[in-house]
Amino acid sequence: MSVHVVYMKDGRKMMRPVLNREEYMALRDSEENRRAEKSRMVQMNYSCLPNEDGSLKGSKKMSSTVGMDIDLAPSDSPKGEGTAVEEIQALIDHIVQIKEKLGLLLLERSATKGLHVVFRRRSELSQEENLRWASELLGVAYDKNAKDITRVFFTPADKLVFLDDEIFKVEEVMQDVAENIGSNISHSPLPTPLSPKNAPTRFSLKAFDLCVKAAGLKEGEMDIWGEHNWHSNLMAVLSVGLPKLMSKEQLLAVVSEKLKNYSQTEDCRKLIEYFYEKYTADKGFMTVTLRDINAKAQKLARKDEGDGEDDKALAELMQGWNPPKLPKKIPRLMDLLVNNYDPRFREMLLLSALPVLSAHASHFRATYLNGRVIGPQQYVAVIGGSGSGKGNSTALYNDMVQYTLHANDECEWKKVKENAELRDKKANAKERPPKYHPKLRLFETTSKSSILELQTNLGRNGMLLGQFSEVDGLSGSARAAYSDINVLLRKGWDMDVQRQYYMSDATCNTYTQMSISLLIAGTVKAMLERMFSDNNCEGGLMQRCIPALVPKTKRTFRPPRQNFLSEEEKKERDQLIISLYEKDLALGEDTQLLDTPLTNRAIGQWFDELEERYNDGLLTEAEADLSHRCGEFMLRAAIPLVALYGSETKEIVDFCRWVGEMAHYSMCRIFGNRVQKDIAAANELLAERLDSRKTAEPLLDKMPGVFTIKQLKEIRVKEGQSPEVRMLLSRYCKNGKLERVGRGVYRKSAGLGESNCNIVSDTKTTDL
Repeated sequence: MSVHVVYMKDGRKMMRPVLNREEYMALRDSEENRRAEKSRMVQMNYSCLPNEDGSLKGSKKMSSTVGMDIDLAPSDSPKGEGTAVEEIQALIDHIVQIKEKLGLLLLERSATKGLHVVFRRRSELSQEENLRWASELLGVAYDKNAKDITRVFFTPADKLVFLDDEIFKVEEVMQDVAENIGSNISHSPLPTPLSPKNAPTRFSLKAFDLCVKAAGLKEGEMDIWGEHNWHSNLMAVLSVGLPKLMSKEQLLAVVSEKLKNYSQTEDCRKLIEYFYEKYTADKGFMTVTLRDINAKAQKLARKDEGDGEDDKALAELMQGWNPPKLPKKIPRLMDLLVNNYDPRFREMLLLSALPVLSAHASHFRATYLNGRVIGPQQYVAVIGGSGSGKGNSTALYNDMVQYTLHANDECEWKKVKENAELRDKKANAKERPPKYHPKLRLFETTSKSSILELQTNLGRNGMLLGQFSEVDGLSGSARAAYSDINVLLRKGWDMDVQRQYYMSDATCNTYTQMSISLLIAGTVKAMLERMFSDNNCEGGLMQRCIPALVPKTKRTFRPPRQNFLSEEEKKERDQLIISLYEKDLALGEDTQLLDTPLTNRAIGQWFDELEERYNDGLLTEAEADLSHRCGEFMLRAAIPLVALYGSETKEIVDFCRWVGEMAHYSMCRIFGNRVQKDIAAANELLAERLDSRKTAEPLLDKMPGVFTIKQLKEIRVKEGQSPEVRMLLSRYCKNGKLERVGRGVYRKSAGLGESNCNIVSDTKTTDL
C-alpha cells in the first residue's frame, strides 16, 4: 500500500492503509477536518509501511511511492504576495503537465505555504535520492526537514489538485473486486451458518494472521463495529494471496472465528466467493512472500501441536543437571574475602573477586590445553534486581584494592599534580619538563582513547581493572560508541594487539597489547538489553563473561550484615592481597609462566564429561556451544592463586573447576534459549541450501540397530542434511519406526533392521 492514515493509540502514532478513493476522500473532506487547525488535521504518510505492530516511528520499510513536501512562502517572491500565488499556480500547472515523466500519483496544496507531491518510487534510488531527482526535474527545492520516509503530511480539505487511483492498489485483483462488488456493507446474516465440521485448523489460523500482517493491518482492529472498513480490510488480506493457502470452506471457517462481526454479513460471503470463483485467486503459483508465509504457518502449527511433548522430552533430558556445589574447602584467601559478608552472597562474591584478583597478578601466565599461553584476566557480570544485594560486589572490590591498586593510582595522581605545578613554574623556560602520563591501574571511563592511553602507559604487560556498580556506566556514554568499547573489551580479554593512529597528548598513537579485567553489576533488564543485547551476543562479550546471579531470597528491608571478620583476619586478608601484588610488581614488564598440570587435567576431565553428556543427548547444541570458554575461566581463576601460593593444591583445583561449572550453568540458564534459537535459524538457512530431494528415512537403514542422537546428527550432516533431528525422532517414534530406549538413545523397529540389537559401545548401559 502507498497511502496510510496516521492515528494515535496509547500515545503512539499508528498507521493503517487507505484502500480506495472513497475512503480517502471521506477522511480528508470530513466536517471535522474542514474545521480543524493544521496541527489537528488528518495526517497521511506516503513513503513507508508500518512496523509489524502497526506503529510509524522507526519504520525502515519503504512503500512504492515517495511523498515530497515543497515549501513556497509568499515572502520568497520579491514581487509581492500576488506574484507568489501566481508562481505556485504556474508550478502546479508544470507538475501536471509532466505527470507521466514524474510518475505523479497525488498533488495537493498544503495547509499553509506550499505543495505536497506523491510520485512513483525509483527503486534503485534511496529516499533522499528520489527527492533530489524529483527536485531537479521540477526545478524547485524540497523541504530538507521532510526527507525521512516516516514524515507525515497534514491533509487539508478542498486542497486536492490531482489524484490517481493507482496509489490505492495492492494487487491488480483488488481493483477488479472493488469495481464489481463495491464497498457498501449489507448487514443481512450469512445464508447458511458454518457447521462444526468446518472448524479452522491450526495452520489456517496461523496463515490468516500472517497475511493480516503482510497486508499492513492489525488483527485486533479488523473487526471493530463501525470503526473500520470491513470490506477493505478483508480484501487486503485476500489480495496478499490467502486463498492459495486453503480451501474456500476453510477460509469461511477462519473468517467466522477471526471476524465475528463481518462474517455475519452477506457482503463477506460475496467477497470471498468472488475471489475463489470469478477471479480464481486460489490458482497459479505462489509469490515469494506467500511461500514464506506458507512455510512459517506450517512451522507455527507444528510447534503448537508438539510443544507439550517437546517440553516433556527436554525436561527428561535435563534430569540430573543441578547447580554445581561449592567445594567444602577453598583457598584461604578466597575464604577470607567473602567471609566478611552475608553468607547468602558467598557464591556470587567468590565470582566477583576473580577479576579483581587477576589484576593483582597481571604478569603471570599459564599454558592452556590447546598450547596457547593465556593471562589471568576475567570478566564478571553481577546480575540482580534492585535491592537484591549486588552492591556487596562493589564493597568487596573496594576491600581488595584499597592498599594496592587504589594506593598506586593515588600515588600516580600526586605525580601528575607535582608535574603540573613544575610545568607551570617553568612555563617560559627553555627546557620545560615534559608532561607526566600516570601509570593508572583502575579505569572508570568508557572513552576508547582514554583506555588505550592508560594501557599504553602501563607498559608491555600491564593490566587495567574496570569496575562499574551499574552497567549503565559502561554503555551509557554514547550508544554509537558502545560497539567500539565492546570490541576493545573483547581485545582486552583475548590480549590482542590494538593499533591506533591518534596524534595528540590525550590519546595514544602506538601498538598496545590490551589486557583488561572487568567487574560490572546491573539489573536483569539493563544487563540483558545493554551488555548482552542481540548486537553483542554472538562472538562478543557473552561467552567471555561469567554471569554471577544474585540469589533470590525473601525480600528483607534491612541491609545485609557485614564485617564478620576479626581484625586479625582482616589483616591476614589484606596481607595476602599485598603479597600477590608485590610479586606481580617484582616482575616489572616481564612475565612468568606458571606450571599448572593439575588444573589442566581437571579441565580436560570436565570436557570429557561434557562430551559424554552430549553424546547421550543430555546437552543441547546451545549448551555445548556455551562450554567453549569455560575451561579458560578455570585456568584464569587458577593463575593468581598459584602465583600467590607457589604451587597447585587440591583446594585451588577444586575451586577453579567449580568456577567453570558455575559459569557454564549460569550461561546456559541465561543465554541457552537465545543461542538455541540462533542455531535453529542457522540450520534453517543451511537446510534451504541443501538438496531437498534427499529424505531422512533411508538414512535409518545405515544406522545400527540402536543409536544415539549424536550418531544420527553426524550421518545427516555427512549426507548434506540438517542436524536438527528432535522433531524427526519424535515423529518416527509416534509412527512406530523407532523406539526410545533411553535418554538420547533409540532402537529401530523390526521393519527397519535388527529388532534385537545390543546397545552401541559408546553408550553407557546404566543410562538406559
